[in-house]
Amino acid sequence: MSVREEANPGFYDADSTIYDEQRWISRSGVFTNETQQVIVAKLTEDWSGEGLEIGPGTARFTIPLLRNGISMTVCDISSGMLEVARKNIEGAGFGKHVRAYREGSIYELPFEDESYSHSICLNVFNHLEDPGKALSEMARVIKSGSTLLFNYANLCSWYLPAAMRINSRGSAVGQDVYSAWERPGVMERYMRNAGLDLVSRTGHVHVPRELEKFRLLPFVKLLDRISRRGPLSSLAAVHFCLCRKR
Repeated sequence: MSVREEANPGFYDADSTIYDEQRWISRSGVFTNETQQVIVAKLTEDWSGEGLEIGPGTARFTIPLLRNGISMTVCDISSGMLEVARKNIEGAGFGKHVRAYREGSIYELPFEDESYSHSICLNVFNHLEDPGKALSEMARVIKSGSTLLFNYANLCSWYLPAAMRINSRGSAVGQDVYSAWERPGVMERYMRNAGLDLVSRTGHVHVPRELEKFRLLPFVKLLDRISRRGPLSSLAAVHFCLCRKR
């Protein structure tokens, strides 16, 4: 693990108790959260059995999955985030439906091969220096024929200048945490190498935190609507990829 990635647990440990307040209470934050919830609900509507979520954060996506009857294991590199996730899950009344809370790296998941029916990892890949290795680990722990859902920041998007700036800095704007945007062709090669077939790709356009002051939300909502599916989805800032393990 690199020095930059080793800084991630400390960053999120310190951020864990105020993470939701910082990100999801503004108008653009509410829009991003609600839109991502709709996308994930649609892509996981037929899931059942046992699932693994890597990087659950504050359990924004974990709780809806539990509500739909999926038994979950959650794994995060940040002990602070794991504790917040646990409190939120128990507060929502689903504590008994979580098999385990495990601290660990996406590069070395502490689980046996083919342990789960599904794996999900959201808003994490833009902080990884080796997304190919991460995908291989996610694929390793699910059964053949099972599905995997993740998203990543698309370099070749409407936000190309901002993405190039982030890539040149190697960190998210205004945050001391490693960040990178990826090319879709490269990500698709990583999927194939991990033994995954791409089932569907859903686009999403959000308002970057540093641009919220410019009141771009109406324009971004339009971009999001036209970039969700079809040819223009290739230009969406975020790609949600549903894959199936061969």
